[in-house]
Amino acid sequence: MRRRVRMRGLTLIELLIAMVIVAVLATIAIPSYRSHIVRTQRTDAISALLNVQAAQEKYFLQHNRYTNQLTAPPPAGLGLRDTSENGYYTLEIEVPAGSAEPDAYRVIARPRAGTGPADDERCQLFSIDQNGRRYARDAQGNDRTTECWRR
Repeated sequence: MRRRVRMRGLTLIELLIAMVIVAVLATIAIPSYRSHIVRTQRTDAISALLNVQAAQEKYFLQHNRYTNQLTAPPPAGLGLRDTSENGYYTLEIEVPAGSAEPDAYRVIARPRAGTGPADDERCQLFSIDQNGRRYARDAQGNDRTTECWRR
């Protein structure tokens, strides 16, 4: 009596089908994941700008003017860091030229070189002014405010 031994395992066709399925899933998932990461990094800039805006308003209530000193300790400045919380963006304050007692300002967030947002062509510059007007520009200088300030 001869026994039939049944071999177990995957055939080459089954293995190729599994690899194709994994490749299709990766093709869909990786861009979606990258988009999520980019939006998260944009939130770092938005959060930093809103923190500076709140600090400027507090400073204005105490001194009846805005300051252009982001990192200087109070009472000369705001005493904040010049980078966003996660370090993706550098922050700066612009005040109108020639104004001894600034009554306006604009806070700007620019991506730091070597970080993820530096590769984000669509949202390269974020800013907010004393009236709460929000701005965003892409690498070519086009207005992207609606897209970039979306949370």
